[in-house]
Amino acid sequence: MLTFLINLDHRTDRMAFMQAQLGPMGLGFQRVSAVNGMGEDEIGYPADHPRLTKGEFACYLSHVKCWRAFIETDAERCLILEDDIVFGPDFMACIAHNGFFDHDGCVTRLECRVYPTVLRKKNRHMFNGTRLRQQMAYDGGTAAYVITRTYAAYLLKHHSTPKIPLDDQTLNPDEVALKPHKIYQLDPAPATQRFFLDKASPLYNGESDLEAGRKYPVKTTEPSGVLGLITSFFITRLQNARSNLFYIRKIVPFSGEND
Repeated sequence: MLTFLINLDHRTDRMAFMQAQLGPMGLGFQRVSAVNGMGEDEIGYPADHPRLTKGEFACYLSHVKCWRAFIETDAERCLILEDDIVFGPDFMACIAHNGFFDHDGCVTRLECRVYPTVLRKKNRHMFNGTRLRQQMAYDGGTAAYVITRTYAAYLLKHHSTPKIPLDDQTLNPDEVALKPHKIYQLDPAPATQRFFLDKASPLYNGESDLEAGRKYPVKTTEPSGVLGLITSFFITRLQNARSNLFYIRKIVPFSGEND
């Protein structure tokens, strides 16, 4: 599968980390030089942007570069990776299986995070214990996803200038940009960001180029403490009450969590 890997020019450490994973896997890729939102370079960022930090703005533009490179090819879909992703043992088998991508959706998410998402209970497809389920509520994360040619072209035409976070624009079923498109999620997910690994893992890395100054920080753990657990319990009950027999609310596991 056509694959793009986003990497900042000065982050040779991250490039080495990714090459150490991708080389043995035999996955070829095209490196895309990420737009640097942490430097002094002029990237068109308005200082009074109401939603995005300069880093988030740059992240969005980096993905736009991937979409443009994708459209210049004849491929019908492509895999886009960020340079802090970790792969499960089934990753290559998943991306080689066309059944996970031959559907009516626009994006197939390959990663997971540490908080619940809402998925359709009925599997769209299943292979070797991995389910393909439609995502029914917003779940952020654009570090490992497969996007269709049609959707990439749509985003480039209507949303190439960052106005809201990349995740919100491309992955939120409530965003106008996504309708009538659909998002699918692999369950369990064959990839996750190092940021979300257990801190005891030798691959864990809590560093994030986006989190500093982020207006809407990403959660990396489930609620803790008595108050946090009680609040989480009642929020979960409320969310479950709003769902129905067709949906399931769950934390999508990482297939490599026991490795």
